[in-house]
Amino acid sequence: MIAAPARQQLRDYQERAVETVIEKLDQRPILVSPTGSGKTTITTEIVERLGRRTLWLAHRKELIDQAAERLAAHGLRAGIVMAGYQSDPDAHVQVASVQTLVRRNKPPAGLVVVDECHHAAAETYQKILSEYAGAALIGLTATPFRLDGRGLGDLFGELVVAAWSDELCTAGVLHKPRVWASKAPDLRGVRVVAGDYNLGALAERTNTAELNADIVETWNKRAAGRRTVAFAVDIAHSEAITEAFRQAGVTAEHLDGATPRAERDATLTRLACGATLVVSNCMVLTEGWDLPALECAIIARPTASLNLHLQMIGRVMRACHGKDGAIVLDHAGNHHVHGLVTRRLDYTLSDEKVGFSEPLGLRRCGHCGLLFETGEPCCPECGWAPEASGAGQRRRPEIHGEGELAEFDDSAFEYRRQVWVQIEAQREAAGYKPGWSYYRFFDRFGVAPIVAEGELVNPQNATPEEKAEVYREFLRIAALKGYKPGWAAYRFRDAFGHWPRRDVA
Repeated sequence: MIAAPARQQLRDYQERAVETVIEKLDQRPILVSPTGSGKTTITTEIVERLGRRTLWLAHRKELIDQAAERLAAHGLRAGIVMAGYQSDPDAHVQVASVQTLVRRNKPPAGLVVVDECHHAAAETYQKILSEYAGAALIGLTATPFRLDGRGLGDLFGELVVAAWSDELCTAGVLHKPRVWASKAPDLRGVRVVAGDYNLGALAERTNTAELNADIVETWNKRAAGRRTVAFAVDIAHSEAITEAFRQAGVTAEHLDGATPRAERDATLTRLACGATLVVSNCMVLTEGWDLPALECAIIARPTASLNLHLQMIGRVMRACHGKDGAIVLDHAGNHHVHGLVTRRLDYTLSDEKVGFSEPLGLRRCGHCGLLFETGEPCCPECGWAPEASGAGQRRRPEIHGEGELAEFDDSAFEYRRQVWVQIEAQREAAGYKPGWSYYRFFDRFGVAPIVAEGELVNPQNATPEEKAEVYREFLRIAALKGYKPGWAAYRFRDAFGHWPRRDVA
């Protein structure tokens, strides 16, 4: 028997979402709302007001338990269709595991709710939904797009955005994460498969003694003593991160998909009470699990998927009593590509990839390494100001040893070179045209990249050979676009401060 929590009073944005979803019910709406905003509470209210027999689909035990608990709080009788649970076929609402229900007889329903509906294109979901063609359909998710970023218009017909994450952070419902992002692993040559990097190749680049030592060193510097979840590439990577923490005297445990249920629950209980400080996992805690008191997320898995980027960081953003904020330690460089999770997205149901309603707009603090918006006059963590710190002067980073992160000013050439490598790796993996990298770099820094043979060139100390190659590249672009040769000369002058000399031209 699921114990019923107290019924929650709806917040204003939740009430508006309930009314809008009901109004658009015949259009197969997706309720879009950030992790921690109360999607389950909103949807339970919708189920109660509609009064229809309901099938609530989910793919994880935690989601099923959460839905059943919230329905019970509303006085709704809910049966659970999942191995290990006693069935209640007469219940008005059936909360069902997708993996279980696909093999069983389907209960009658006039309303179908699909939790984490960005998975709904999978074959198991489609087999179930095909038997409910006459029922109303509602999707729930914080990320209404597939792993590869494309919309869900073949399944749903309307998007209802309950709230934006930046709004909820301002209101105190969520914590806006403080993000430290490091030099990213070199991902050149790592291909994208089904919307994300090939895991085998990715693991080879990320699971190294130096990078794992960096993770521990940075955690001790930025988040020591805070309850933390680390997201790794694969099992071996997660186990290596766990061992690195243990070697440093930090209580740490590992979870993966093969961890027995009882052992997993015990580990997460120890994390909740602070007996364990760090839990490293491989694709277990990205969805369907909530620990509001979680204070830090370590991102050790590079991802080309915006969906996964948002899901990982969403785990740490819930506000609760006694929690003073959220910290994200991004060792994968994902923020250099996807930006802060509080950026507003241009959601779409079409097959086009989801985009942003604003540029990346991030600056890296030259003192503490925090990522913050370019509109802020100084670093909110330490007060570093770009103008006062000589941010316009390019400099090389200090040499650092194993276990210590290199912290770059975002105007330093070496930092920009690392970001260019990251952007180019994602472009190559996704098969985009070269121009994509130029636009992403410009969005990030507000200046066009200067490139010779695929490598970023430092205009402050470029060799004659590099300048000649840059000029040839400008001439190639001019010919391709039908510009006059003078265009290349002007571009060269903008880049290097003088016209191309005879030895260059």
